[in-house]
Amino acid sequence: MKQKWSLPGKLPAVLDRCKLPLMILLLGVGLMLWPSKEEPAVSPEPTQELSALISEDEGEAYRLKTERELESLLTQVDGAGKVRVMLTLRSGPSSNYLTDRTQSSAAESERHSESFEEKTVILNRGSAYNEPAVVSRAYPVFQGALIVAEGGADAQVRFQLSAAVAGLLGLGTDQITVVKMK
Repeated sequence: MKQKWSLPGKLPAVLDRCKLPLMILLLGVGLMLWPSKEEPAVSPEPTQELSALISEDEGEAYRLKTERELESLLTQVDGAGKVRVMLTLRSGPSSNYLTDRTQSSAAESERHSESFEEKTVILNRGSAYNEPAVVSRAYPVFQGALIVAEGGADAQVRFQLSAAVAGLLGLGTDQITVVKMK
């Protein structure tokens, strides 16, 4: 004789055994449906305007950090005393991005003049993080330096300060001015 399944009678027993997995499943579905903050859509392609703003901020931060480090080092020069440094930039930092060059689709009759389309390669890191693939980065290039030092009246101190800055920044001594602090 065949036994019939009666679901209503066995449902409490099945639910009792699967209570924890069912709760975890419901919690997961609830979290997936939970509304999240909408973030504004950001174009993954770096625009020239955005790149210029980032470069200016990075260049300014790099210049200020270099000035502070130079001041700290140059105060250690014998006879220099208190030192202040100001640097000027010739160019800010720059980045070269990896591009993918593909041949534009054209009719066979128009193949005599080839045309290519270049797109910046975008790296995906996670579901919400995209950034362009960077081939190389260039640091800012300094144009000149002004050093104001308590010991700036002494020719030997001026020479040592000028030589130190020239060696560290790659500037010529004609691009460095050392003066006495008042």
